[in-house]
Amino acid sequence: MARRGGCLINGCLGALVLALVLVVGAMVSFWNTGREAGAEARDHVTASAEGARDRLAEAAADGELLDTEIQRAVLNIGKTGEAIERRDGRVTVTARFTGMVNVGFGGTQAQGCYRFEINAAATPPPVSVRELADKACWFRSGRPYREPAAVAQDVTAELRTAVAEGGPEGARSAEVWKTQGIEVEDTEIRDGQLVALVWLSGGTGPQGEDCYEFRAKAEPGAVDAKKLKPDGCYRLQRGRDALAEKARRVELDASAQKIERRLENAMADGRLTDTELPRALSLPTTDDTSGESVTGPVVAPESVERSSTEVLVVARVVTASAMWCYEFRARLPTASVTRRYLSNGCPF
Repeated sequence: MARRGGCLINGCLGALVLALVLVVGAMVSFWNTGREAGAEARDHVTASAEGARDRLAEAAADGELLDTEIQRAVLNIGKTGEAIERRDGRVTVTARFTGMVNVGFGGTQAQGCYRFEINAAATPPPVSVRELADKACWFRSGRPYREPAAVAQDVTAELRTAVAEGGPEGARSAEVWKTQGIEVEDTEIRDGQLVALVWLSGGTGPQGEDCYEFRAKAEPGAVDAKKLKPDGCYRLQRGRDALAEKARRVELDASAQKIERRLENAMADGRLTDTELPRALSLPTTDDTSGESVTGPVVAPESVERSSTEVLVVARVVTASAMWCYEFRARLPTASVTRRYLSNGCPF
């Protein structure tokens, strides 16, 4: 019995030692993983700052560095804001960057505060960058977005360069449209001119956005900006909708006119029977395979009202791309038919 008890004790001690080794190993592994993740997150911060430096140098290559260009250059998912100062032709940008690495069910992050100094007037423009103490980025960014009028001036300047280099198409695909707080609602190129309807954040309109219209033309290289009422940003779409509706009505009216003529032929004997009515409403169609005209599907009227002198029919007029209800009034004594487009659609 004593020997058996000793074996049990030894077995328990062995299990405890093994469990302790596993726990310690897991803790060491977790610590190493966290340390590696922290270093990787820090590398992400450094890479973001270096990328921002290169983009700032590229943006300033034309001798001018706009705030919209700075916003796109200092781009990082974890960026909490940037401070921009201008003095004697030099631009100073201070920004905080964040790097994140997922570890297990959580994540590790690192942050860094950097200051970029750009001399846009020099050729090529030098860009210096240095890391600062974190408190240097404890500035209050104030308004989340700049005044729309100021942003519109930057957009105009960038479009002027884009249209000079690539014409209206170049202006339509300009980098300025990728700036945070600038949302293109609609564009159109007509007669060599780009018209862009754009929402600029930070305004007093719906959802804190103001609507602006930008016009850019290669010849003579003019770019204009104008603030519109909020519904002005839908002007181009309304115009397209109106043209589409006009084409739809023309197509429907052509088919309705054919039905009108068929109804007149059907009542040549002074009658319009329930048997003749569906045949008159069913227009011939074109066979997709042979291209020949064939009998179309039978169209039943939505409603029929009869009197001794007339028949009032409401029916759906169906075309290849549209459908709507018309009212056909057949006058039996004169064998004549008039049609009317029902603005409110079918009443049933």
